[in-house]
Amino acid sequence: MRLRVPSGPGIKRWLSLLVLSILVLAFALSGMMGRIFAGWRVNVVSPVTLRRWTRQVQSLRFVDYALAMTAVWGITLALRRLYFNVLAFAAREPQAASAPALRARRARGPRVVAIGGGTGLPNLLSGLKAYTDRLTAVVTVADDGGSSGRLRRDLRILPPGDLRNCLVALAETEPLMARLFQHRFTRQGALAGHSFGNLFIAALTEVTGDFGEAVRASSKVLAVSGQVLPVTLEDVRLVATLADGRVISGESRITSAGGVIRRLVLEPAGARPNVEVLQAIARADAIVLGPGSLYTSILPNLLLEPVARAVERSGALKIYACNVMTQPGETDGLPVSGHLKALKEHTRLALVDTVLANTEQPSDEILERYARQGQHPVAVDRDAIEALGVRLVKARLLEARDGLIRHHPGRLARAVIRLIVL
Repeated sequence: MRLRVPSGPGIKRWLSLLVLSILVLAFALSGMMGRIFAGWRVNVVSPVTLRRWTRQVQSLRFVDYALAMTAVWGITLALRRLYFNVLAFAAREPQAASAPALRARRARGPRVVAIGGGTGLPNLLSGLKAYTDRLTAVVTVADDGGSSGRLRRDLRILPPGDLRNCLVALAETEPLMARLFQHRFTRQGALAGHSFGNLFIAALTEVTGDFGEAVRASSKVLAVSGQVLPVTLEDVRLVATLADGRVISGESRITSAGGVIRRLVLEPAGARPNVEVLQAIARADAIVLGPGSLYTSILPNLLLEPVARAVERSGALKIYACNVMTQPGETDGLPVSGHLKALKEHTRLALVDTVLANTEQPSDEILERYARQGQHPVAVDRDAIEALGVRLVKARLLEARDGLIRHHPGRLARAVIRLIVL
């Protein structure tokens, strides 16, 4: 098989910069060494020769320092850009390299922790798995609606739905197995509305006696790249205080209450986080919050104080992937800066370095349909974002599929990896 290598203007540009920077560095170092050792012939190091050498170093021209520093910067930039181009090429054209080479490249990829839930997090994970195997999905377990809510009430287990979606997104197994996990029973009866994956995780929980172990076993069945972790192994519920004073308990009831959320808490207070989550955050090269519902997918993870503090203490790049559209009952009329303020008000911590926002405009037809449901594009208010000390990065991230607006998995993943590598 003929091995294809990345090519194109981007590769050639950065290769040229790398070669030029190396030549400039060699020229600068030769000038430095020439002035240091010019006319210096000694066989024994003595205080006199040391003083002479010090004077020679101090007399070096500033231009040599400037050239050397510029060359080092150029080499660093070129190597990082080349690395990103190789990663992007491998993700776009996996057939261009052998399977062992791809596995080796992904095994050396950046450590990324993605925090959230709902449908947004699996979208991000399905794109990122092309770049790295060192992925950790941290998933909220506050869901109490649909199949997950029924299993939670009937079997007294944590809701498996969001975890199941992330497992399938990271699966490397046969497509039929992934479809099986997502299959939802539609006929009348006790199983109506349940997904097979939810029932599988519920059964494994009873067999192993541990929900976390059931998720790990499901990961093996699906040959998951990376790991999927519930943020806590304790039974927690979301409680929201609305602007009109109402107190609503339960994630599914909060979004349908039709009010403005002023405060969100987890009950019981003091719930302990999953230790594996804290370990993954401590090792991360990047932490991505979202995309997903601000109040019901992202914040529930950060309301566990040890998790929020671990994110703040981490030296990783912290990215907030903002939703494309507002959500009724959660973020009505809220611009990007409003999302960032909500994160800070609820955690009292600065958790975001960079916000990633979409610049692509949906079609008028789709916008009109969403507007009838009370949803509008999230406004990107650059000045307010930067006033919060957060860097704004805009990119084309949109995918309109089956009349729905989503983040494009490939574009979103490329934008995240570019921020990490560059």
